[in-house]
Amino acid sequence: MDLQTEYFDDGSSFQAIDPLMLNPNHLSNISIFERFPKKNNTYRFRCLITDTGSMETEKLSRLLKSWEIIYVHKKHLGNYNAHIKDNLGYILRHETIDVKKKTAIFTRVSTEIIKGVFNIQLHKAGPDPDALKQVEKLISNAIEFITDTGSLNGLADLIGHDYDTHAHSIKVAWLVAAFINNNRDLFPKQSDADFQQFLIKAAVAGLLHDIGKTKIPKNILNKKGRLNNLEYITVQSHSAYSISLLFEGGFPTYALQAILYHHENEDGSGYPCGLKNDGIPLVAKITHIADVFEALTAKRPYKAPKSPFEALRIMSGSNPHAETLSHFEKEARENAKVPIETIVRNEPDIKRRRLREKEMMEEEAQKRVEARLILRDRGMAHCFDEDLIKRFIMTMNQSSSFNFSGLL
Repeated sequence: MDLQTEYFDDGSSFQAIDPLMLNPNHLSNISIFERFPKKNNTYRFRCLITDTGSMETEKLSRLLKSWEIIYVHKKHLGNYNAHIKDNLGYILRHETIDVKKKTAIFTRVSTEIIKGVFNIQLHKAGPDPDALKQVEKLISNAIEFITDTGSLNGLADLIGHDYDTHAHSIKVAWLVAAFINNNRDLFPKQSDADFQQFLIKAAVAGLLHDIGKTKIPKNILNKKGRLNNLEYITVQSHSAYSISLLFEGGFPTYALQAILYHHENEDGSGYPCGLKNDGIPLVAKITHIADVFEALTAKRPYKAPKSPFEALRIMSGSNPHAETLSHFEKEARENAKVPIETIVRNEPDIKRRRLREKEMMEEEAQKRVEARLILRDRGMAHCFDEDLIKRFIMTMNQSSSFNFSGLL
């Protein structure tokens, strides 16, 4: 894959990169170019280094620090992308790289890896073990970055985008890691090394908490409108699917609990087991908060995103209709149809009368689906541990990108 030392090109054959993204200690098989101003719609690209692997590390390091921007030919993009993936930890720990650039690199690499894990065929028992190892390596390399509240300035730029399972999972893992690291007093005392491993496993659980959605029919997951009762119950099964896919993956108990119980509510109205209060494992409670916050602030086909402030106001607010909401949730779990009787008078044909009764039942069910969503936004404090919600707000408030002082 030999390259020329000079090209005249419209720019489409080259990609601009930040030289600080390259680790001089582990750089090879990449040629580096500089670009001259455009003349007659053509740029001149001149090779600065033909073989980065043959240059002394110290000299290469000085050169990379001296350049503001460099270019890589598309024939070497594969090598460059592999270098970024293998040196993610170096990039995220680099003090002079901007948080936004780190965020972009982290999300790009994370998305690639998580898509590989989520690409599970229906006949398979679970993800490939090597793919799970990649996930743990990813989080291990990124843990110092995503546990620093300063990195939440990068995460803030990702809030409000269209909902996507992969992006959602990345943000949940990020929020879980940042929260746990900044609330270490909630957990038993342990060595720094042990706590680091605990952090990594909890963040991995956050990244994989929705892997069971690979078993949910795509027409339901990708539905543009609101889910009906039957579809709603089908989606609820994802947490059980998640645990079945990961049960033999060597995860510690608290990670498996976080994945299985991340939809349990403090008042017992959640799923799949209806656990409440202290019966819900701590890491599951934290994952639940991160999951709901991200979901509320994401753009869906049927709803506009909430602002972070509005999302946390809803999550921390008391709901005057909590009892009615709980009734609707219980009704949805127990029966795909609404348990009411309808009578259609003045219709002698029994088949047509039954058809109309069915239509009325479906109409009533849809109204309750819509009412459930409206009532939920009146307040969700009954779903979460009060102290953990306050701590979550305080953790997020440490970032200069958020101001939740009005909620404290």
